[in-house]
Amino acid sequence: MTTSPYEGRLIRIRAREPEDEPLLYQWFNDPEVTEHLALRYPLSHRTEREFIEHVSDVGFANTNFAIETLDGRMIGGCSLENASPENRNAILGIAIGDRAFWDGGYGTDAMRVLCRFGFEIMNLHRIQLDVYGNNPRAIRVYEKVGFTREVTKRQALYKYGRYHDVHVMGLLEGELRME
Repeated sequence: MTTSPYEGRLIRIRAREPEDEPLLYQWFNDPEVTEHLALRYPLSHRTEREFIEHVSDVGFANTNFAIETLDGRMIGGCSLENASPENRNAILGIAIGDRAFWDGGYGTDAMRVLCRFGFEIMNLHRIQLDVYGNNPRAIRVYEKVGFTREVTKRQALYKYGRYHDVHVMGLLEGELRME
């Protein structure tokens, strides 16, 4: 295993670049990709360009990364947002947009790299995420890397004609499982 805070066994995280916009536009307008994300409405190319410009100013409060394979193919994005230096916590977001890389361990590796970055580089103590109850694949990944389900917000999300539970999961410093 590498010791780089930006690299895992399958992926690396890097800053987002303007050249990433066409893939982001494609992914975040794909209903299958966005089914388990907060996104609801189609996004324009302009919106994606503005997003990249906004998140390119990475700092402690909001760190946003592209996820790419070790051979340089961008497959998704991830972030640690709303970071609080006083409380040493942040909210994690992740999406593997390239469906060819679903169920291949890339999301799990990205989770480990991002959490390791949060704990070792940002000095976080706690990382939190929300996951929809109708997303068992993601829940398995989060539990595999050490997240614990803390709260269930019953029927807190309405999407695709149904209400869904939203689970809040947390990972504390020292709980990250690397294998």
